[in-house]
Amino acid sequence: MYKEFEGIFNKYNIIECKPLTKGFSKDKKYIVTNNNNIKYILRVSDISVLEKRKNQFQILEELHKLNINCSKPIEFGMIDDNTCYTLLSWLDGVDAKVAIKDMTDKEAYELGYDAGKMLKKLHDIKIDKPKETWYEKYLPKMDKKINNLLNSDLKVPMQEELLKYYQDNVYLMKDRPMCFCHGDYHLGNMIVKNGKIGIIDFDKCGIADPYDELKPFCWNTMESEYFETGLIDGYFDNKIPDNFFKILKYYTIESMISHLPWAINFGEEEVEIMKKINNYQMKWWDSFKLDIPIWYKNKL
Repeated sequence: MYKEFEGIFNKYNIIECKPLTKGFSKDKKYIVTNNNNIKYILRVSDISVLEKRKNQFQILEELHKLNINCSKPIEFGMIDDNTCYTLLSWLDGVDAKVAIKDMTDKEAYELGYDAGKMLKKLHDIKIDKPKETWYEKYLPKMDKKINNLLNSDLKVPMQEELLKYYQDNVYLMKDRPMCFCHGDYHLGNMIVKNGKIGIIDFDKCGIADPYDELKPFCWNTMESEYFETGLIDGYFDNKIPDNFFKILKYYTIESMISHLPWAINFGEEEVEIMKKINNYQMKWWDSFKLDIPIWYKNKL
């Protein structure tokens, strides 16, 4: 069993290997343990994403130089002509979605504040200037998402109104800055140990508008509105720009347009989850009559 990993296992004295099925990635992931009870994450990818995985490995090396609490990159290489692998240190701690349930509102806010400060540090990583502007990169992707919705049998609440809002406010995407982004920054990709936050799973990292990074707020808000409030306050050091919530509102509508067609690929259960989230969004923004969502608590 796992004969294809024999070279890696021998090099790191691996004696135990367990599949890790969390998430939607096409990669195969394993928790592997050596004879000193040290754990690693072994990620096996198709050769088609070789350059992407190689870049992610190099980015993790940069993150460690900045003392960001995330998995340490150990080794990257080829298994055979069709697959590559990434070996990362195991980041110990409790799943943040679980840990947050036992926290007071104040504790959740403070944890979110730390997560926001860490996100800002991550966004400050130096990158080469992108070849495309955010507007040029964003529009074709959004057009595809709209077509996917219109060509499906599903509908989102206030669909015509939301599509019109998108068209009327697409100008907000012009002149947006771009930076390195985690791509999936929410409680499901965080761990907590001794009250400290750690970040995992950089599978979707890339170059994007930094406000786009705050788009997965729904996953945080369903667990703790105080955590998400803290994250925003921490990211902006309590100095939230005037345009932030206007752009977040726009990105919320984008998410509602894109989530249902995406969920179809993963079955009816996922579709129902996305319908539930869309209903939450309608409540949080009072059918998008509000400029700031009701979950934002400002200050404790």
